[in-house]
Amino acid sequence: MPSAEAPETKERYMLDALYTVVIYPLTQIIEFVFVFSQKVFKETGWSVAAVSAAISVLCLPLYAVAERWQQTERDAQKRLKPKVDKIRAVFAGDERYMILSAYYRQNRYHPAYALRGAFGLLIQVPFFIAAYSYLSHLEALKGARFLFIRDMGAPDSLLHVGRFALNVLPVAMTLINVAASAVYAKGFPAKEKAQLYGTALVFLVLLYNSPAGLVLYWTLNNVFSLAKNAVQKTKRPLKTAYIALCICVAAVDVYMLFVHRGLLTKRLSLAAACSAAYLLPLCIRAKNWAARAAAQKTVLRHTALWQTKTYALSGIILFLLAGAVIPGALVASSPEEFSFIEQYRSPFPFIGTTLLQSAGIFIVWASCLYFLFSPKVRAALTAFLSLFAAAALVNTFAFPGNYGFLTTNLVFSNAAAFNEKRG
Repeated sequence: MPSAEAPETKERYMLDALYTVVIYPLTQIIEFVFVFSQKVFKETGWSVAAVSAAISVLCLPLYAVAERWQQTERDAQKRLKPKVDKIRAVFAGDERYMILSAYYRQNRYHPAYALRGAFGLLIQVPFFIAAYSYLSHLEALKGARFLFIRDMGAPDSLLHVGRFALNVLPVAMTLINVAASAVYAKGFPAKEKAQLYGTALVFLVLLYNSPAGLVLYWTLNNVFSLAKNAVQKTKRPLKTAYIALCICVAAVDVYMLFVHRGLLTKRLSLAAACSAAYLLPLCIRAKNWAARAAAQKTVLRHTALWQTKTYALSGIILFLLAGAVIPGALVASSPEEFSFIEQYRSPFPFIGTTLLQSAGIFIVWASCLYFLFSPKVRAALTAFLSLFAAAALVNTFAFPGNYGFLTTNLVFSNAAAFNEKRG
C-alpha cells in the first residue's frame, strides 16, 4: 500500500512546489492590492475592481511583448505562405515533410515558432489561476453586496426563469470578451479569430458557476482589454491612452478628495501618488534622454554581460535574504514556537516553503521579466533590483538589536528596546 501511495504523494509535492514558485508570487500581489484597497475604499466591490485594474496595468508590458512576438509570427507566416501552399499542393507524405523542413531551414524558421502566436493567451493562464485560487474562496466576498450583485461570494443568479436561476454576469463577461477579441483581431486570419472566440467560450464554461466577485474581476479585465484594443486601433494610441489615463486619475482624485470620508492625510497621499501619472510624458522624455546619453559612451556598449551578472547577483541576494536568512533568524528567535505544528516536527519545512516562494519571486519571475524586454528596460530593471538588494542588505545587517524573540503573532517580546532605539 505505501508503494502505491508514494508516486501520488511525490506528484502532489511537485505540483505544490510548482504552484508555490509560479503562482504564489502573483497571488501575493493580488492579496496585497485587495487588502490595501479594502483599507482605502471600505468596499469589497471596489477592492475587486482595484485588483483588476492593478493586474491589467502590470500586464501591459507583457502584452506589449506578446503583441510584438505575435506580429513577428504573422509576418513570417504571410511571407512563407505562398511557397508553403505550393509545396503542399504538389508533394505529399515524407517528401512534403522533407521539402518543407528544408524550406523552413533556408528561411531560418521552425514550425515551433508558431507558439509565439499563442503567447498572448498563455500569459493569461498564471494570472487566471492566481486570481481563481484567491478570489474563489475569499471570505470577504461572502455576503458582500455591490451594485446589483446581492452576494459576491456566490453566483449572481440575477435572472430567474421558472425554478431555474441564470447567471447574467458570466454572459456579460463573455460578450465583452468577444467584443474585445473582435476589435483586436480585425484583419487577422480566421484561425487566430477562432482561437480568441474559443477562449472566450472556455472562460464562460469555467466561470459560469463561480462566485460573482471572481466573475466581476474577469469582466473588468475584459473591459480593460476592450478599451486597450480600441485605443491601439486609433491613429495616435499613445496620446489617446495618456488622455484616458488622465481622465481616470482625475476621477480617482475627485473621489478621494471630495467623496471618500477616510483620514485626510491618507486620502491626500493616495491622490498625490495617483497624480504622478500626469508626469508620465516627462518621465519618458527623461528616460529617452538618458538612453541617448548612455549610447554615446563607448564604455557602456560592452556592459551587457556585466549587467546580466549584476541582475542575477541581486536576485540571488534577495532570494537568500527573503527565503533563508530572515526566516531563519525568525525561527531562531524562538524555535519552540515553530515546532510541532500540525504534522511538522521541526521548522525546516516552513523555511523550505519560504525558499520556494522567494525563488518564485526573485529567480523565476525576475528572470522572465528580464529576458522578455529590451536592453533599455533591462538596464532599468538592473538598477532597481540592485538598489533593492543593497537596501535589503543594509536593513538586515546594519541595524542589529536585541529585541527578544518574535512570537507567531509577529510581536517582539522586548518591544521596548525597539521603541527606545527608534526614539
